[in-house]
Amino acid sequence: MAKLGTKKNPIVVRVQTQKRAEYVAKKCEEHGLHYIIGFEPDKPENISDLERALQQPVESIQLKSTKVGRNDPCTCGSGKKYKKCCGVG
Repeated sequence: MAKLGTKKNPIVVRVQTQKRAEYVAKKCEEHGLHYIIGFEPDKPENISDLERALQQPVESIQLKSTKVGRNDPCTCGSGKKYKKCCGVG
């Protein structure tokens, strides 16, 4: 299933007032989420999709690993080779 808030799986909410609809639309736009808002003043509000989408973990960003070689300068800034400084052990 597509991630919540995408074109294939938009957030679907039901609100009772125009002001609340504007709030939901603003939140979705701030976070780049696709949404469908139902305006139904006689039914209870349901914005659970929005709440779930805002709580989804951010895609993990893989940081570039910088492996220190034994003969590279030590990362502590001592000027010594790694193997003679922090690499001892």
